Amino acid sequence: MDHEKYMKEALKEAEKAHKKGNWPIGCVIVLDDKIIARGHNEIYSTGNKLAHAEMIALNKIAKKIFDKRKEAILYTTYEPCPMCFGAIVMARLNTLVYGTCVDESGYANYMKNLPPLFKQQRFEVKVVSGVLAEECKQMFLKHKIVT
Repeated sequence: MDHEKYMKEALKEAEKAHKKGNWPIGCVIVLDDKIIARGHNEIYSTGNKLAHAEMIALNKIAKKIFDKRKEAILYTTYEPCPMCFGAIVMARLNTLVYGTCVDESGYANYMKNLPPLFKQQRFEVKVVSGVLAEECKQMFLKHKIVT
């Protein structure tokens, strides 16, 4: 799987979020080498604190790929928060790929500090980190500089 190819698509989604005044975080979900859902952060533009990029993309595929969901890969430009990681686990996606993490941008590290509940799940999510890390970090910092 060409992780960089799909992370570039997630970066395009992050740019959409940034243009709307949201945190520049983007997400795509891939199945059978095709993007089946896209999402970008919309918490400020919608006033909905649950409108994270990952949640938006996951909601788009909730019923579409039920039988093949374990084969899907979620790409996000920024390390998922506990809510989004929990949704990924509950959706039973097989793989999570993210670009940059909170350590690299000056915030708390979510993945290192996940609640024990996530670590005790029978279904394990494979995590790939650092894909286009510098590009993802610079995208995230666009918002930090503006706010």
